[in-house]
Amino acid sequence: MPTLTESICCHEQDRVSEKRDGLQCIVQHPGFEPVCLNEYGLEVAHINYQDQYGENLGNEWKRYTAYRQFVRWCYGHLGKEIRVPLPACVVSTIRRAFSSPNYTGFMENRE
Repeated sequence: MPTLTESICCHEQDRVSEKRDGLQCIVQHPGFEPVCLNEYGLEVAHINYQDQYGENLGNEWKRYTAYRQFVRWCYGHLGKEIRVPLPACVVSTIRRAFSSPNYTGFMENRE
């Protein structure tokens, strides 16, 4: 990952590490695929965000929804404009599944 913030390991975040439940990596968890990579599940989850973020266009909405699903799965609802960096393994797995020539990366909250 291009920045130190984006290079975090799933072992370094307490909530993610708890969810890992002894597995080597969070992406090996049996819940990761259905929550973050299953296109049908992402489509349903995106309905919650569609009014705020627009239509399902290309892979961008899938990545965005997958990232949000991961955060909800590990942290629950954080609240408006509260962000946490995602582990590099999660970001790279989601990017491989829903690739694009352009990526934004982690952005701090704009206060």
